[in-house]
Amino acid sequence: MLSKRFLISWLASSVVMFILFYVWHGLFLTDFARLSYPKEIFLIFSALVYLIIGFVVSKAIDTKLLENVFKRNSLLKGLISGAVCGFGFFLMATVVGVSFSAGSRIQNLLLDVSWQVIEQAIGGLVVGIVHVFVFDPATIFGD
Repeated sequence: MLSKRFLISWLASSVVMFILFYVWHGLFLTDFARLSYPKEIFLIFSALVYLIIGFVVSKAIDTKLLENVFKRNSLLKGLISGAVCGFGFFLMATVVGVSFSAGSRIQNLLLDVSWQVIEQAIGGLVVGIVHVFVFDPATIFGD
């Protein structure tokens, strides 16, 4: 069963990462102008993808490896788990070829991976903030 803390962190991180994505690609880089199909369709699919990304980032903070390393520091745990997820998502997007990148030059790849890691790290930080401020009795009783 999904806890209140998980649901809030999942939705909050998804929204924050989607906003960051929109600002970066839509306003700063103006990548949306290169779309070959309606922007609305792209944004609907992007929102669904960011719900999946938010789910993964919200689950990643609970991994036992991070639990052992960071003990009770939810903010750092969220930041690190988000950054690792961002790197993983970058690798998957690069292999599949889903990117706004202007090419596969090393500079473009470094910019893409940097942004992806920053974006998901901020999403992970949001998850960590929710873990600090939202009480979840399941974590106390081990349910």
